[in-house]
Amino acid sequence: MIMARLTRYTAIFLLCSLLPGCGPGRRAAETAEAAPYWVQSRPITPGYYTGIGWARKTRNVFQYQQTARQNALADLAGEISVTISSNSVLHAFESNLGFREDFTTTIEANTLEDLEGYEIVGTWEDENSYWVYYRLNRAKHLEITTKRRNDAVKLAAGHLEHALRAREQGQIRGSLVYLVNSMEAIRSYLDDPLQTEFRGENIQMGSRIFNELSSAMSEIQIEPENPEIIIRTGSGIPASMLRFRVNVYGGGPVPDFPLIASYSERPVRNNRARTGRDGTVGFSIDVVRAVATTETFRVEADIEAILAESTSDPVIRRLVRRFGAPGAEVTVRAEPPVIVITSTETNLGEPMEPGILTESVRKALSGGSYIISADLSEADYVLKINAATILTGEAGTYRNARLTGSISLEQTDGRIIYIRDLDGFRGSHFSAQTAGEEAFRQAARRTESSFYREIDDVIKRR
Repeated sequence: MIMARLTRYTAIFLLCSLLPGCGPGRRAAETAEAAPYWVQSRPITPGYYTGIGWARKTRNVFQYQQTARQNALADLAGEISVTISSNSVLHAFESNLGFREDFTTTIEANTLEDLEGYEIVGTWEDENSYWVYYRLNRAKHLEITTKRRNDAVKLAAGHLEHALRAREQGQIRGSLVYLVNSMEAIRSYLDDPLQTEFRGENIQMGSRIFNELSSAMSEIQIEPENPEIIIRTGSGIPASMLRFRVNVYGGGPVPDFPLIASYSERPVRNNRARTGRDGTVGFSIDVVRAVATTETFRVEADIEAILAESTSDPVIRRLVRRFGAPGAEVTVRAEPPVIVITSTETNLGEPMEPGILTESVRKALSGGSYIISADLSEADYVLKINAATILTGEAGTYRNARLTGSISLEQTDGRIIYIRDLDGFRGSHFSAQTAGEEAFRQAARRTESSFYREIDDVIKRR
């Protein structure tokens, strides 16, 4: 009985699969024929923005449906054009195409994020793809964006009011922070002139903020107390010599203002500081390493510190950086140190004039742009050489000699900053005198190849 039923059902299934109109092939054909008009050609509906999106089907249903929806929203946002007004902030940067292109892309991304009030018209799918159709009422979109724009202008006006009051009270840093806050408030509308009323007059908000920022930056004056510093290599420059004053053009000192310093020779260790109540601040260099060169120490307004206090938005940060930072420079002229050499060199008890080590050291120091002097009153350093050879024995007909002593570098106050033991250099020759001289020459070669670099390093890096 059961076998008879199975045979009957199997026969019906096979017959149905052979007849036209039966089976999965017919269903796919019907689905393809049923594709709505908006899949075949883009619809144009008066009073509406349109967004069509599709995605290729995968095993992950949620993923391809989400991709189609995102594509439809992106298409919808693309219909909302971005136009940069000639009275907008961005028009002031018209020559900088890279910034405008970046900002236009950002505006389009914001439009996508801020879309509201759109509705789904329909979805459709076949075996390979999934489609979504969105639309947005133009009047409703205008209503939403107008309210947002008005709210942004109101917030910007509040920050601008605080900025102007802070400047009137001499609080320049606070004024700049509020101006950046004001710019950030209208961040999504920098392409719009934003006509509004402020302090009893009609203004274009974006342009007004731009002009106030530009004016505030140009009024900041930074001046060094010592435009030129002459210093010896190896010496430090204290903060009392590297002092800067910040004023407002035609006004008084600017307290609590952030500055950042840079030095052409190398990075400054503590390169950020704020002015005191008197509008001044000092920086220091632990040691000048350059020899006989001119370096530059520059201080400028620390725009990054102001941005860190006011905004984290990358677009606003890029825009504010375009204003540039007021600054000032000090010329640092590095003069070579004066070194006095005192030496006592004896070879087997006999004084050596001139000494082999003395001449070697003199040659190395002169080649390194140091000044060699015999006048202790002019000295920055005193290099002392004490060296003597002694006979240590014989080997057949050869006489052996060994060098003892040291090389040291002292400051004029007597403090030793470098010392090197000379023990260990040996010489061998038929002549005892020549054996001693050979020990001196070995020490001289080491001095030129190694000891001099150590002395140079001590002077420049102490």
